[in-house]
Amino acid sequence: MLHEWQGDGTEPPFGHAEPEDLVAGCPDLDDHLRSAHRAGRLRNEIRRLESRLTRRRDDLVPTFDRLLGLLEEWGYVDGWMLTDRGKKLRWVYNELDILLTETAAEGILAGLTVPQMAAIVSVFTYEARRNDTIGGWPDETVAKRGAVVDEMWERLSREEDAAGLPMSRRPDPGFSEVAYLWASGVELDALFNDDFAAGDFVRNCRQLLDLLRQIRDAFPEVAEAAAGAVRAVDRGVVAVGGRV
Repeated sequence: MLHEWQGDGTEPPFGHAEPEDLVAGCPDLDDHLRSAHRAGRLRNEIRRLESRLTRRRDDLVPTFDRLLGLLEEWGYVDGWMLTDRGKKLRWVYNELDILLTETAAEGILAGLTVPQMAAIVSVFTYEARRNDTIGGWPDETVAKRGAVVDEMWERLSREEDAAGLPMSRRPDPGFSEVAYLWASGVELDALFNDDFAAGDFVRNCRQLLDLLRQIRDAFPEVAEAAAGAVRAVDRGVVAVGGRV
């Protein structure tokens, strides 16, 4: 550095130029300045992300505690141990997993025919879009069971809200009648008049099949009806390209 040069009769490093002159004369000055600017922006972005991560960590623990409290109140955990009902919940992969497990545990799925099983389970997988036509319940038994499921959802959603947790969406009966008819053996052309509706139908049936298989495997008391519903739904256009 210039201030470290003690002088010995020779020219100082860089000649007589001052540091400021050397910087100004750098042929790559613009590139260096742009790089420094980018580095400054990256440092600011890193600080922002670290701050957000810290806030999320701070939020995660109380949210987990609230969820654990709800699960304990509903009988799914006892301290840090899963109850029998909690062990069932582990095998359900659905946004309404607690509600579905409650439905099975309370016997709402018991004693149903194959078409009725498909119809009632569809409320957990179907969610109407804005332009969908809302269907009704296919028979009185399914309507009564569906009403009980809805009452259970109301209780669960109130308690989720009171605990400061996101509320579960309401079970939707809009596909129930179609699922019932299809599982009863009605053909596709008797259900729909256009290819667009048929395409949505296949997508909804694939989602229904996935949940029926979970029920078959997780709840032995209704496994026979759930397995029958899988076979009844997984046919024709629904079975094309689908897994066995």
